[in-house]
Amino acid sequence: MNMPWRRNVSPLPATGALNLLQLPGQRTLAYGEWGDPAGAPVFYAHGAPGSRLEGAFFHDAACAAGLRWIVIDRPGMGASSLADNYTLLDYPRDVSAVADALGIDQFAVAGWSSGGAYALTCAFEIPKRIAFVAVMASYTNFGEMSAAKDLLWRNEQRGPKIAEVSTGLFRTLLSLLRLTERWSPKLYLKFIESSSTEQDLALLRDADILERFMDNQHEAFNQGVQGVMLDLLAQYRHWGFALSEIRLPTHIYQGVKDRFVPWRFAQHLADNLPLADLRMITDAGHMFPLEADFQRELMSAIRRHLLMSEASDARKQA
Repeated sequence: MNMPWRRNVSPLPATGALNLLQLPGQRTLAYGEWGDPAGAPVFYAHGAPGSRLEGAFFHDAACAAGLRWIVIDRPGMGASSLADNYTLLDYPRDVSAVADALGIDQFAVAGWSSGGAYALTCAFEIPKRIAFVAVMASYTNFGEMSAAKDLLWRNEQRGPKIAEVSTGLFRTLLSLLRLTERWSPKLYLKFIESSSTEQDLALLRDADILERFMDNQHEAFNQGVQGVMLDLLAQYRHWGFALSEIRLPTHIYQGVKDRFVPWRFAQHLADNLPLADLRMITDAGHMFPLEADFQRELMSAIRRHLLMSEASDARKQA
């Protein structure tokens, strides 16, 4: 079978192992792999706070669908080096660097929560390499939605407004969050649960999901709060491109009851992306990407589009 996503055969990775890639300028990228190591590749952008360990949530579903699930730690989170002047537009270069190192030409991109902005930036910046785009509970371009920060404030998500008033105060808020995660995980979890829906809470009651969730949060703050802060600040401003400039079909999934990311963000994305496919999930909150049924649906859509891309490339070469 022709597989346009594989330029050459690289050694098969160990599931979840820490991989390091040295970039020019002494910066190090950390990434992990889950799913089928010989499968069609998907670069998944984690949330914030988050890390490559988020990939563990999707391992079983990716294996079943024959997908290789690759997750890069963004700067200052997990084990990737901090990059003080990093913007959303730098992320596609990091994805391309890892893809090149692994011998991958084409791939899908997906992102959950804060990761949505980074997946969309890939769709804008490196469209020729991308066969599928999916975002779940994603932010929209703050520079194109004047009400974005007010909507979050009304949902008791204070970060963007606080960051607008004082970066120092925002750093203090994140430092308190990190301190709580380190010294009182139960209190940290209560903070998360305070904005969670019934569906979210039911998912977090699963012992395996909860353990992975807390491991991911712990890894996110591994180097302190600077990486998380800069990552979020990059999303809270104009992204450096207009949503209307993204010319790839984009699949948007959103929980209507999400208290972390209002459903109006998804509607704004759908209204401004030229080729958007919006699916509102009626009873879902923010954690719906962890649900097994949704993961099967997502993986099936990714696999189907990757195979369609393969068939299209084969016709062009014939």
